[in-house]
Amino acid sequence: MRKLLMTAGAFVSVLWAAPVGAQSCLGQPSFSSGFVHINTVAEFPEGARAYAAAIGAGRPNELFGNVGGGIATYDGLDEKSTYGLLELGYQVPLGRAQLCPVAGLYLGSGPNDDEAGFKIATRGISAGAAAGLPVTLHRVLTLVPNAAVRYEYLSQNLELTGEESVTDTFNSGVLDIGLGLVFFDRVSIQPLMHFPFGGDDQSSSFALFASVSIGWRDR
Repeated sequence: MRKLLMTAGAFVSVLWAAPVGAQSCLGQPSFSSGFVHINTVAEFPEGARAYAAAIGAGRPNELFGNVGGGIATYDGLDEKSTYGLLELGYQVPLGRAQLCPVAGLYLGSGPNDDEAGFKIATRGISAGAAAGLPVTLHRVLTLVPNAAVRYEYLSQNLELTGEESVTDTFNSGVLDIGLGLVFFDRVSIQPLMHFPFGGDDQSSSFALFASVSIGWRDR
């Protein structure tokens, strides 16, 4: 059962890294091209798959926020998890680069199996910083190499029919390395690698996310 709990929590790391539109610190379009970002992400940790959609909003070099949700599936299980997230950050220009302190809240439910008699509820927080440096190759394409380091804390409550509920906690650090491909400063596609450290789960994972900037350009 502990392996199931670890698997159920494995995909959470991408939720705090990928969906947020945070300009170059996370390989996304600039908020100067549109103050709203529509984001989608797919994460592929060992034994699970996670898919999310989110909406973010902000202004150039100011506060930004993101809210979203999604589902996760698990190898060998028909049951799924659902989750929601909230994230806040601030964009700090450092010459051509950008630094973003970021903090997030995660709430999840599942996988639940009435026949097997168990339910799982997950709560989590994260905090860290991300940095990126845009490199304009052409007016059409900008490359944004970026990296982030954060601390994650997860609390998972397992309810078993006829038994007392059990709460397990997970602590770890995560290093993310990505390369944003930003087109016309409106659309971005980014592959991202996650490298956990200092916790029970040491398995790296791959994610792919996309962002579309909408709204008026900042003038």
